[in-house]
Amino acid sequence: MNKLILEAYDLFKNCGFPYYVCGGFALELFAGKTLRAHSDLDVSVFHENKRDVVTLLQKDGWSVYKRVFEPGGMGGITPIADENDSKLDEIWAIWAVKPGSHLMPKPRDGETDIYDFQILEEKQTDFSFIEIVLDHRDDNHFVCGKDKDVVRTLDKAILYSGGVPYMAPEVVLFLKSPQVYTTHEIHKEKTPADFKAITPLLSDESRQWLVDAIKTAYPDGYGWLDELLIGGI
Repeated sequence: MNKLILEAYDLFKNCGFPYYVCGGFALELFAGKTLRAHSDLDVSVFHENKRDVVTLLQKDGWSVYKRVFEPGGMGGITPIADENDSKLDEIWAIWAVKPGSHLMPKPRDGETDIYDFQILEEKQTDFSFIEIVLDHRDDNHFVCGKDKDVVRTLDKAILYSGGVPYMAPEVVLFLKSPQVYTTHEIHKEKTPADFKAITPLLSDESRQWLVDAIKTAYPDGYGWLDELLIGGI
């Protein structure tokens, strides 16, 4: 198992709240092999535990930032003081950084509280950066992003490999379906590669869920549907 995943497991294993590896590393936990290089390690927690995860990270020596979305660009990051910071009231992702990270925050010209950032290496090799993605749940269901009409029961949305929790591959692929993950310079090669590597490995039930989820989210059609249907549905 990848050493970054093992180090993340050591950090979170006694945290007292649900967490799970997501993104590309989750797909590798499902596939049981390395699929491609990864520029970051993604770990998800639920929104109700966002202050808990800030406390955990800061006690372990991480600098914690709120990801700031800016239309038409990469956005920026702004420091989070502690678990009581009002910046946590409205937030969708937290970045945790340690000294020597391949992600370097840089103060933005003319700003005192917003940082730009530079990713120095295409492949993360040291456990010095984590993107914490904040997800939603409703009772016993995982809510797939902003589309509350697409849900997956928690026992199917979160799987385990060697005791490490990870997001189910069909959920990862669905969350990679928005345009930003298929056309943006950073993602436009990774997302199709993930889709082609993982869809042949999906169970019939997982594949059907992904088809239904895409039909619900994209009623006017979506390019992946043809390949999924050819694959056996």
